[in-house]
Amino acid sequence: MLTSDGDESPYMAESLAAATVPLALEARLPTRRTLATEMVGLDVLSSEEAAQLERLATKIGGDTVLAGTLSWSDEALGWIADWQLTSAGKTHRRQIRGVSFDDAFRNAIRGAAQILSGNGAP
Repeated sequence: MLTSDGDESPYMAESLAAATVPLALEARLPTRRTLATEMVGLDVLSSEEAAQLERLATKIGGDTVLAGTLSWSDEALGWIADWQLTSAGKTHRRQIRGVSFDDAFRNAIRGAAQILSGNGAP
């Protein structure tokens, strides 16, 4: 899981932060300790666990939950990203395939901004 202080490559966190700049947004990542304390794992990426993600967002100073998974696909010749945005009690899901992780994060942030601004689903 991508965290603010994890052992994973810093490039993904930097890419996520860069995706927020053009839209004047901020993305916050939890620390490893917060994930462990809150017992958050990949299993919470379901609508049944949205409340746990919302608690985590509040704990790290966030307003809205944007969560997702990135997996490499040789077949798609790039990353496959599955995104989930929970806002106002509703969960929005979408996917993008065969992109760089920079494009995956830009897609996530732009889609979240579109939904949150009331301009429909991406």
